[in-house]
Amino acid sequence: MHILALDVGTSSVKAAVLDVARAAPVGPVAHIPYALDHPCPEAAEVPAERLWNAVASAAREATRRAPDVQAVGLSVMTPALVLLDSAEKPLRPIWTHLDRRARPAARQVWAAVGEEFLASVGNRPLPGGISAVCWRQLLADDPYLKHDVRSYLHVNGWLGLRMTGERAFDAGNASFTGLFNTMTDQHWSERWCEFFEVERTWLPPVVDGKATLGHVRAAAASELGVPAGVPLKLGLADTSSAVLAAGMEPGDLLHIVGTTQVLAMLTDRPVADARRLTRCHGTGALFLQVAHNPVGGVALEWLHGLCFHEQSAEEFFHKTIPLARERKTRVTLDPPYLGGDRLEIEAHRAAFRDLTLTTDRLDLLAATLEALVRRHREALQTVGISGSPRRLFLTGGAAEIVHGLIPEYAGAAVHMLDEGSLRGVAGLFAGSV
Repeated sequence: MHILALDVGTSSVKAAVLDVARAAPVGPVAHIPYALDHPCPEAAEVPAERLWNAVASAAREATRRAPDVQAVGLSVMTPALVLLDSAEKPLRPIWTHLDRRARPAARQVWAAVGEEFLASVGNRPLPGGISAVCWRQLLADDPYLKHDVRSYLHVNGWLGLRMTGERAFDAGNASFTGLFNTMTDQHWSERWCEFFEVERTWLPPVVDGKATLGHVRAAAASELGVPAGVPLKLGLADTSSAVLAAGMEPGDLLHIVGTTQVLAMLTDRPVADARRLTRCHGTGALFLQVAHNPVGGVALEWLHGLCFHEQSAEEFFHKTIPLARERKTRVTLDPPYLGGDRLEIEAHRAAFRDLTLTTDRLDLLAATLEALVRRHREALQTVGISGSPRRLFLTGGAAEIVHGLIPEYAGAAVHMLDEGSLRGVAGLFAGSV
């Protein structure tokens, strides 16, 4: 079976025709970038039509010389709030999870009902991280907006609606609305809908991410380059899709190296904790617990370009970094938020401390490496890993380099995961004919 997999990220859309049996592309992987808008400080939004055009362009490029497509499946950034009017037209640009304009609303919610919210939803009311907090901020800025809204969706639900005419949430995306009882009955919450002034009629059913939402209508099929009438799977959040691609089980660890480092593990016994994210996986009965290390692989690339630009990548990563690991220095990276932190309501910035006129660039690198290892140890404990994970799935730029820096990984069975969130879409069709 050949399916069109669409992986919608925060700066680009990837698309490929996958052979479901092998979870592998049968042609080129299309990569279409798109720009986020920043109309004011801390904003990170995208007009819905711009995102759709990127999705359609990536799909057409992927299907141009590939075998006939028999179905379509989605993997998406989350949360990304899409508000629609009665004509199913977006009322505002899509707020991505990188947007932090909702800090005032997040502070208010945490002060008023924080512990109750955490116990029910499984997460703190994070700006950008919980879409109902974004909605609360939008409503504070424009109280009349409520009169125009008829649908409250996340990106895969909106894309599914545009392709098939049907609306739904997968449970993983529902967990990041702030309107869903992740930790109790896994239903929309009357309590939180009332608190955030969200009409229950705006919210569609919550279904398994493997569910067939509907069939692609002729107009959308023409834009995507697929046959009209093929089934569409609603799909999952990108991290959940990567978990699916890896075939992970409880005790395994997914480690994504990027601007920050994301650590995710499956569990059948979730526990709400302010230091991590907890959500339904999106398919099946398991949950994901996710922690972050704010010192990611991009921090090493930043130091390479800033302080060691005369060195090749090979020399920097394979000679200079080992040298810095042996360096004894008083310099510390504290706070370490070079890549920000999705788990904080307030803004945090990084700082190097104990600098003197004798401090050199190797001290800065040594301090960064020490902070990376220290915060990673804390993140492992937070996500629920004690000792070494049973199996470790690594993905992202500089993943192999970062892997070698973490002492806790010494005894783990390591698997490199390439294009996990894209290839995981094939897992939505496991067992399909």
